[in-house]
This record gives sequence, structure tokens and C-alpha cells, in this order.
Amino acid sequence: MTATDLITVRNAGITGRITVNLPASKSISNRLLVMRALSGGALEVENLSTADDTRLLDAALRTNGNELWMGHAGTALRFGLAWAAVTPGVRTLKGSERLSQRPVGPLIDALRTLGADITCTEREGYAPLRIAGRNLKGGSLTLDASVSSQFITALMLIAPTLEGGLELNLSGKPVSTPYLRMTARLMRSAGVEVERTDTRIFIPESTYAEATVEVEPDWSAASYFYTAVALSRDLEVELLGLSAKSLQGDAAVADIFNRFGVDTRFTARGALLSASEIFDDSDSFDFLSCPDLAQTVAVAAAGLQIPFSLTGLQTLRIKETDRIAALAAELAKCGTGCKAEPDTLHIRHFSDVSDMPSIATYHDHRMAMAFAPLALALGEISIEDPEVVTKSFPEFWAEMGKVLQVVR
Repeated sequence: MTATDLITVRNAGITGRITVNLPASKSISNRLLVMRALSGGALEVENLSTADDTRLLDAALRTNGNELWMGHAGTALRFGLAWAAVTPGVRTLKGSERLSQRPVGPLIDALRTLGADITCTEREGYAPLRIAGRNLKGGSLTLDASVSSQFITALMLIAPTLEGGLELNLSGKPVSTPYLRMTARLMRSAGVEVERTDTRIFIPESTYAEATVEVEPDWSAASYFYTAVALSRDLEVELLGLSAKSLQGDAAVADIFNRFGVDTRFTARGALLSASEIFDDSDSFDFLSCPDLAQTVAVAAAGLQIPFSLTGLQTLRIKETDRIAALAAELAKCGTGCKAEPDTLHIRHFSDVSDMPSIATYHDHRMAMAFAPLALALGEISIEDPEVVTKSFPEFWAEMGKVLQVVR
């Protein structure tokens, strides 16, 4: 392993107030990119994310070529697949080995029901995919909402282009519902009517109207600085641009960390985080609506040595890595014993660590970012493959370097 494959982060004893610049929301940006492409340029997007996932999707939607590279980006693959199905031309979507292991079968089946021409060139239900785009008729579909909200969002985004519009009937226990609310609100901001309940979504045939939408700062990125305040206790962090009135479900991090002793106060500049009394009165939290916060909270609980159970994690098995297994393995290096179940992670046992742990990131940006603040509790840790953070937060190490000493 070379120096570029590993960095060390240390507790530098930084106190007082620091100000953090957050990246633009990747989730909002990726939805707006598809909407912009389908609007024929009528929609303008300001403050677009510079994350790898957004760059990949943006490039795919703009290219005149017939081979679209999606890297590790599951969102880009799913949204790009739906866009390609309704956009004239023949395209092949492919990505990394891990991306080819992430299932997209339910979305493929739904699009084929609408008349899409999609071929799985290696394994049914997985990338690489060959799509011959064409005009599709709408209709009524039933979709399992317990698998991935991104399948539903992908269909919502193309629904206005479908002849007769689209009715989605949702079965099963829905996951990540705040992301569906986000999609609906963004589409409405661009003049598209969306009727949505917990079990049904109807979007009539229409067009995206001329509009300008500014992307919010990313609440998922903000979560790692909540851990820093929880573990430091002598630090205030100002997160510029955050608002209490957010489209993002991960704004729930403010309420979650309140029980871990972090107070959030909103100002004209953003959110100001400061230490408060730790008063956790429960030992569990259901992450079904905000799965991207699970790694952050697991690491914070470990650092604070608070026994905690994280439930509602079923979608974490099919992310950039099996995040439940990865968390259990890496927390063990940090003296925290976990019990992993299919959709739950129990954090229960704590012991001292004699050697500096080296955290494997499994090509997963959130593993690197979630574990970095743990240096405040352990003194120092090493993070392998640190540049994986560019998937969602290219400036992460520069911003976290305001809280920790980062040694490359």
C-alpha cells in the first residue's frame, strides 16, 4: 500500500468554532440532471454537485456516444437506464465490477412492461445493459417499494414523457420515502403535477417547464461533522447554507444527534452545531427512511461507547458494499463489538485499542467519511483508499482537516 492509498487522521485538540463548506446535494443534483435532460434545456440548475456520481451522470446524459460509463454510481445507472429507455438512440450502460453486482431487475421489468427495449448483456437483472430508446406508453404499474426508492424515482422522473402518464401502485413496506417526497417536490418546482400517497403515485403526461432550481448543501455530508461535535465536546461547527426547511430526508441527523449531545441552531448563515447534554433515552433507531445516516450514527455510538441498535438497514446490503458487514468488521478493529443481522446492527461491547486501526473502505465513500471523526475518540486512525470520498464529497479531507490533523 502506497502513501496515496492511506492517510492518517489525528486528534489535534482543536476547539472553538470552525466553519465548514458543504458540497451540493448529490441526490438533488442527480434528479435535476435527468429533469434537465428531459426538459430539452428548459430547466436550469444552479450549484450543481461536483461529486463523481453527478459528474458521471451529467457526462452520460450529454454524450453523443453509445457507451455510457457509470463507474461505481448506482444512482447514475438507475436514473440513466430510465432516461435511456425514453430517449431515442441505442446505448450501452456499464460500470465497475461492484456496479455489475447491484441489482436493477425490478426497474428493468417495470420499463419493459411499458414497452422498453432493454437487454442485459451478461446477466439478467444486472449491468451491463443495452437500451434502444424510444417513445413509451404509460399506464399502471405495481412496484415493490421495499427494495429501493431509486427504482420508483427513476420511473417518476420519466413519467411526464410517457403517453398517458404513469400510475405507480406501491406494495410492501416502503424504504427511503423522504427521497420520493424530494423527487415529487422537485418535479412540481418544474411544473409537473404529482399526486402522491404512501401507496400510490400518479403523474400525468406533461412537460418540464422553464424553471431555475438551486441545489441545497448536502445533509448527508453534514452528518460527519455532527459526529465530530459529539466526540469533541469542545468544538462548535458552523455548516454554511443548511436550512431547517430542507428537501432532504437526511436532515433527520439533527434530531438523531440531539440525543447524542449535539444541539443544532439555525441562523441566517446555516446551521450551528454545539455540544449539549447527552440524554439518549432509547437504545435503537430505525433508519428505513434515512439509510445513508446509518454508518455515521454507528461510528458515533461506538466513539461515545453508547450501546445502540440500528434497525431498518435492509437496503445497506446492496449499496457500494455490504455496509452492515463492513461496519461490523471495521468497528471491531476499533474495540467495538457488534452483532450483525439481516437488517439490524447491534453495537454492544467496548474495549481499549492498543494499536492504531487501519480502516478499510471497500470502495465506499461513506465508510471513509463516517470513520474519520472517530480519531477524536481513539487519538488517531488510518483510512485506506481515502480518495473514495470524491464519489460524493470531493473536498471532504480539506473540510475535515479543519477539525482533525490529516496526514497524507
